[in-house]
Amino acid sequence: MKKRIVHSFLVGLLAVGILTACSQEGSTTEDETNTNEDGTVTITTARTLDDGTVFKDGEDVHDNVVTRWAEEELGIKFVTEWTQPNDEQFNTQLRLMMSSGEKLPDVFQVNDTAIKADLLASGLVMPVDEAIETYASPRLKQLFEQFPQAFYPSTKDGVRYGIPRFSGGNGSDTLLWIRQDWLDKFDLEPPTTLEELEHIMDVFVNEDPNETGKNDTIGITFAAGDYGFRGGNIADSSWVFGAFGDFVPGAWSKGDDGSLVYGSIQPSVKDGLAKIHEWYEKGYLATDFAILSAGDAQESFISGRSGIMAAPPWAHGYPIGEMAQVVPDAIVKPFPHVSGPNGQAGRRGEGYVVGSFLFNKDFEHMDKFFEYWDAIYGYTFGESDYFEYGLFEGYDYVMEDGEPVYDHAQFEEITGEEVVDPGRYFLPTNVPTIPFEMYSLLEEFHETGREPKTGYEAGLAGRDPDYIEAAAIVNRQNDLRIINEFNGPPTPTMVSRSEHLERMEDELFVDIIYGNKPLDAFDQFVEEWRQSGGEAITEEVNEWYESVQQ
Repeated sequence: MKKRIVHSFLVGLLAVGILTACSQEGSTTEDETNTNEDGTVTITTARTLDDGTVFKDGEDVHDNVVTRWAEEELGIKFVTEWTQPNDEQFNTQLRLMMSSGEKLPDVFQVNDTAIKADLLASGLVMPVDEAIETYASPRLKQLFEQFPQAFYPSTKDGVRYGIPRFSGGNGSDTLLWIRQDWLDKFDLEPPTTLEELEHIMDVFVNEDPNETGKNDTIGITFAAGDYGFRGGNIADSSWVFGAFGDFVPGAWSKGDDGSLVYGSIQPSVKDGLAKIHEWYEKGYLATDFAILSAGDAQESFISGRSGIMAAPPWAHGYPIGEMAQVVPDAIVKPFPHVSGPNGQAGRRGEGYVVGSFLFNKDFEHMDKFFEYWDAIYGYTFGESDYFEYGLFEGYDYVMEDGEPVYDHAQFEEITGEEVVDPGRYFLPTNVPTIPFEMYSLLEEFHETGREPKTGYEAGLAGRDPDYIEAAAIVNRQNDLRIINEFNGPPTPTMVSRSEHLERMEDELFVDIIYGNKPLDAFDQFVEEWRQSGGEAITEEVNEWYESVQQ
């Protein structure tokens, strides 16, 4: 089987605080957007700046190793006009600027599809088709052609307005993390089927694996308090539904006729609900899993009360890495998703894009943007004029006896400083990615043990062995990916009806799992969903899907 690889009140409430708290950090004059006397070009921007971005002493968002590199090597002076700590506040400030007629930055990244659609309709941002044709390097053009769907969220009337910020492709896809020490304690083999997994869960619940003498363990950690069953990756449950069919809740996937259909109303999802209800009845799940956020649910795994949790490879560091402080002797290992009764398996797949770069309609230096974009992509491509061993010496690597050192412990011993990630200083707030490239390389390192050839590869090859193994497992199961093919703005009926439909879906799914309603209530839900706006939404989604592919 092959899966398809995919407010006015708020503004009023926050306006005073945001306009006061947001830095006036370097607001530019009109003249500063022109070429400067020394030949450098000033490009203004704005960005989210969360706690994950750590600067060396003496550096900040305005002056750091990346801004100095861009100015010295490329002749680009980046001016960050303002920052916000998260996307919600970032989007609110953009809306305030749009409504007040304030000049937008030259280039900025937008992740939310609704505000992106408003910006495209506003006439304040420029089309990019001509700039791509004129200024993008051959390797960037090839990348854009390889993943055309990454442009869908920023396409209007057949015209592209944004440059995609690609995701890792499968970087947040999940696999199973299981207590290996518990498996060993009971001489259990790793599971390959739902039936085998159920046997393991039964042992984990009923055989006192943590040796407390109490009935205080669960089989598996699930979280449905954030998005219901429609999303999330920590304590994910999508793979249960994927074991019964080609659809997962919340995702718009291709049906038999090639049109997009809503996963939550497909018959195979009913089978998945039946299975989760069975697990709940047997005590394999936390009794309150339906209201637990991912952050709350993960505590059962970290604290040693749960033996299984689905999460992406990066969860090895956090939250799973936190377990060492609570249960020092615990051994957690990554395993593939299991298959269902008919040998089928599936998981929710990450989309191809996490955001888009939009450009002020009056921006005059698309040539310099693409020069910058190609230069930093060179690091990922492994064909860089600037980053031979890594990004910046003394940040992500250090030279010793003429050789680069990437190991964090060695780095800190040599320099007396902690490793910092200068990739977070770049305009995209991280090193740009190529979908599926990173985990493909990690799988290759895991399977062949070959030596890395570039700084980018060396940084990957130096990761924790369990993380590398997890990435290899995820990459080997890419054919299981079930992605959301709809990545456009909310349709008209979604705006008016989605809240009601999602609440109806969440309540029904939980009622079935808890046994408050019979499984056949699913069929009535499907009909009510269609009649309460779902049919109209389906038509609108497919109209959008046809329009962006033209």
